[in-house]
Amino acid sequence: MTRIYGFGNALIDIEITISEEELVSLGIKKGSMVHISANQKNTWLKQFHNNIVSKQPGGSIANSLYAASTEGALCSFSCSLGKDKEGKNFIDGFDIRRTKVFSSLSKKPTGMCFIFITPDGERTMASNLSANEDLSPENLNKPALTKSNWLVFDAFSVCTSNGFKTAKEALKIAKKNQLKIAFGLADVNVIKSNLSDINWVLDQKIDLVVGNEIELKLLHKTTKIYGDTLCSLGSKGAKFNQINIKTQKVSITNTNGAGDALLGVFLSSVDQLGPNKSLQSAVSYATEVCLVGGPRL
Repeated sequence: MTRIYGFGNALIDIEITISEEELVSLGIKKGSMVHISANQKNTWLKQFHNNIVSKQPGGSIANSLYAASTEGALCSFSCSLGKDKEGKNFIDGFDIRRTKVFSSLSKKPTGMCFIFITPDGERTMASNLSANEDLSPENLNKPALTKSNWLVFDAFSVCTSNGFKTAKEALKIAKKNQLKIAFGLADVNVIKSNLSDINWVLDQKIDLVVGNEIELKLLHKTTKIYGDTLCSLGSKGAKFNQINIKTQKVSITNTNGAGDALLGVFLSSVDQLGPNKSLQSAVSYATEVCLVGGPRL
């Protein structure tokens, strides 16, 4: 049975339906992710109150672990939460029989992420990290990490100084105990603004680098990728190295969480079933995520 250890942002995803014109007025490039202040968060909560479709636990690595756990993997997740109902809701979003959450409590509120969904189902994100800024190496549960098969984290996790310190400590433990390591590229804007830190991570010879076509193409311009690559192709499916699996044509509700699910389901079975069958399962699962509102099945 695969054991996966992850760390990263613990967020409450707030899905909001929005027109193309409204999205343009916000000044966020469609399909991208930006960080916002607490004041902006509060303004948008009021502004879009009637457009909120759902509030669910989220965060890229958390979503990946959730998907992996539904496929039989035993998962652990380290994060920083606020002392508020959102923090409790985040933990309650996991099946405690399959996923252990190791969290510290911050004086800041639990992080939130606005997921703006346009009529074509595309998602555009704006995150207020808050408590996530206090993620630290002390959040890592070393016994659980040591006993795992995979360590997974992403570029969102290293875009704060504390997150980068956590990544360094987790990588040291993972390398010492011969864990396989998966790293998600997360977002083009995050890559551009944190390229030196991301390059440092990739220099550690990561086993699996995960991203979409645009993210991987951008990275290849400056960085040598030593390990395997898992590439999301959107509505065309996904690719693991040279293995290409197409998705069935569906009517997309929204794409939020599809890439996260792809990674989680792939990791849950690749060591047992091999990349071909695991990729087929991952693409099928991610396609189902696109048919529902929210990042999780």
